[in-house]
Amino acid sequence: MTQHKQPIQEILNLERPAGYSLECWVETNQHQMIISHVDDSLHGRSDELWVYGAPGVGKTHLGLVIAERFRFDYYDCGEINPETVPELFEHLDVQRGVILDRVDRWLNLSASESALFSWWKRKENGLVLISETSPRADGFITLPDLASRAHAAMILPLDGLGDEGIRHLFQCQLRRLRIELAPEVIRFLSPRLPRNPSKLMDLLAVMDQESLRDQRKITVPWLKQRLLRLS
Repeated sequence: MTQHKQPIQEILNLERPAGYSLECWVETNQHQMIISHVDDSLHGRSDELWVYGAPGVGKTHLGLVIAERFRFDYYDCGEINPETVPELFEHLDVQRGVILDRVDRWLNLSASESALFSWWKRKENGLVLISETSPRADGFITLPDLASRAHAAMILPLDGLGDEGIRHLFQCQLRRLRIELAPEVIRFLSPRLPRNPSKLMDLLAVMDQESLRDQRKITVPWLKQRLLRLS
């Protein structure tokens, strides 16, 4: 299916992904190290940053936090037709910090890889690229010059949250969404929370719908069914 080609002004003004609350951001030591590298790159003490990790570990949330703290422009490459990438880079300010989330959607395509490499050479400020796979993986990048530049960047993995971080995220989101759970429900759910932040947010979304929109009480049998679907 051919993706609709967006006008450049529409691309430059894309809204950031919804559903990510900076209020409930849980910052780990790994996050702090990545954010420190971003700060160093702005002061010429470090190279550009490439962050990679499995689906759902919080890469987009981290990217949005970085964009907020450092006033970077944020682009979700998965929402932008690769055919428009050369035109997009012609309009990006090389002096502004930029985050390219899901940049792997633009790779292995000659025109978009060439445009990214050409723009990257002229870039004068912070740059964070985010993908599921390390740029060092075989065949991940086709253009040799772009691969060399990516390999020279600071490449850091993102592993997600530990048990304590998951619990903190869950409790914060319950408060934010004003979801009230009975004690027996909390006792059942606490040791069974999804360890993947994305799946946890999916569970919270359906809990929010069940308890607020549909005006139903969250019960243990209902949770058992939902957790099975997420497993």
